[in-house]
Formats: sequence, C-alpha cells, structure tokens
Amino acid sequence: CCTNAQAGVVVGGTRFVYPEKQSSISVELKNTASKDMLVKISVTPDDGRQLKGTLESQPLLPDKAFIATPPLLVLKQDKNTKIRINRVGGQLPIDRESLFILNVAALPTLENSHSVKTDNQLQIAVRNRMKIFYRPSNLSEDPNMSYQKLRWARTNEIVTVYNPGPRYVTLYNLHVDGKVIDGGMVAPFSHRQQSWCKSQGVCEIAWQTLDIYNNVLPILKVKLNPSQLDVTGFAFSQ
Repeated sequence: CCTNAQAGVVVGGTRFVYPEKQSSISVELKNTASKDMLVKISVTPDDGRQLKGTLESQPLLPDKAFIATPPLLVLKQDKNTKIRINRVGGQLPIDRESLFILNVAALPTLENSHSVKTDNQLQIAVRNRMKIFYRPSNLSEDPNMSYQKLRWARTNEIVTVYNPGPRYVTLYNLHVDGKVIDGGMVAPFSHRQQSWCKSQGVCEIAWQTLDIYNNVLPILKVKLNPSQLDVTGFAFSQ
C-alpha cells in the first residue's frame, strides 16, 4: 500500500521557464509505479491560489496559449518519456512574466485480468501542478536579483510586500518570527497584504527563493516595527 502510494509519474522539475523566442520546451516524465499509467497533460493559466492578498488585478491570460504534445499517453512502468510544451497563440504581456500551470494527471491502467470494472475497484488520479513562467525577451534584469528587491511595510499585524520588478518572486522557506509560513508568490508590479505579524513588537521576516534549477538562494531578512513604511531585506550570514 505504501509503495503504491509513493510511486507514480514523476515530473523532471517543479518550475520551468518558457523564453519568448523559443518555439517549445521539453519536460521529462518517468513512471516509477509498478504498473502502466495513463497520463493526461494540459497547460492552463494560473488560478492565483498562491497570490492570496494581492491588491492589484492581474492581467487576464488566454486559456489556449500553450498545448502539451502529446496531451494523453500511456507510460509503461519504469519507463520515461519527454513531452513538449508549445506556444500556440493568444496575447501575453510583454513587460512582465506570465504564469501558467502544467497539469499532469496520472491514473493506473486496468490490467487485462480486471478489464471488467467491479464495484469495489477505486481508480484515483494523482495530479501534479508545476509552474511555467513565460518570459518576454526584453526582461534584462538578473532573475536571481528579483527577490532582493522586494519592499516591505507593516501596520500592526498586516504585512505588505511589494514586488517592483517584472518577474514572479517565490517566498520560499518563509519564516515570520521563527514560524514557518506558506508564503506563495508575489506577482510582478504588485503588492500583497497578509496578517503575518503580531499586532505589537518587532516582527522579523526571513525568506529565500529558488532559481530556475531549484537551487535555494541565500537567506534575506527584514525587521518590521508595528508602523513601518518601507524597508528592503538584508543578507543574513549563518
């Protein structure tokens, strides 16, 4: 039971960049389960679940900007394959990154001896969601510098973080007064407000981010007073 629960279709990465001038990108899939898997792949605009508290409206993205090839396949056990993500149309912003989600749903195929479904069979699709950042070619800023340029403010328990740049910033390994928080992301040119701090006293926030190869970048910190108008992070040496 535990082996089956942990095995499945593994995606070769959790985040991908799609450069504007590139015709397609490839993503590797591997079946680590003990049976063949039916895999369905699609690309959809981000639904904003990691941007909770964003004050600005985000650009509307076309539903059919990308397609996966093939969109449906059977992946044999212990085999791997590559799919391609192709840009197929729709207008996307040219002054900032656009965020899409690569959806990979995998379902074990029925074995020949069980080709007739019985009442006690339960087929559960395992779904994975990976980020695809569409990156216009005119964004010259170093992507690894974006998280250093976040600006922070605080009014009692309410924290506002502002991203002045054109790239999404992931608040990875976010700690507020030592407590781990699911930070999500800050969209380009936007503010996010969250009730992260206590209402009184100094509030210390530490965060990191990931580069495109999933390497963790160095820790940055800010210390916010209950009424703090604007501050940037400083490097922290362990």
